[in-house]
Amino acid sequence: MPRRTPQYSTVAEIEVKKSRFICSLQPVEDKAGYTAHLDALRKQYPDARHHCSACLIGDPLNPDFYRADDDGEPSGSAGRPMLELLQKQDVANVSVVVVRYFGGIKLGVGGLMRAYRGAVGAALEQVELVEFTPRVQKTLKCDFAAESAIRRMLTRYDASCLEANYGAEVVLEISVPEGRFDDLMCELVEQRLLRSMPDPG
Repeated sequence: MPRRTPQYSTVAEIEVKKSRFICSLQPVEDKAGYTAHLDALRKQYPDARHHCSACLIGDPLNPDFYRADDDGEPSGSAGRPMLELLQKQDVANVSVVVVRYFGGIKLGVGGLMRAYRGAVGAALEQVELVEFTPRVQKTLKCDFAAESAIRRMLTRYDASCLEANYGAEVVLEISVPEGRFDDLMCELVEQRLLRSMPDPG
């Protein structure tokens, strides 16, 4: 099954034995996006009992970054079921935060797992999921005279320049589809446009 990511943010709410579970689902590109999403929900719902969360970046089964946080709920009853649902549905580059307002009735670990998973499931049902191509970010160093040629080449490989810094040399931070990076590098080397090879990491 191809990897999918939400095309936009959404919010879904379910009620289980008088407890409210509000799920905010948002597409993110990195850990910083997840942290910002979680901070925003804590500010939006400061009086909630819990702000449980999960995040997946990259391959759902072998992620570049993931998080599963129970935020005070019994261990394994919130973050992990949320994360496992995302993996099961092959959804990545996504952050989910489920805000719980306690209704006075304890649900037990099994009940909590079903409730948190259900809140995320409700959000997934109402958002459009689109296939996405994993991308890698690299740093390229070149002479000033080579920059324009490199930028033209990036366009042909569906790559983009995220940032450019100018000093003794030009330093370009680029984003390129994972499957096209090797071909891009081969052409850059053939054209002798780089000062040095990018780090392999």
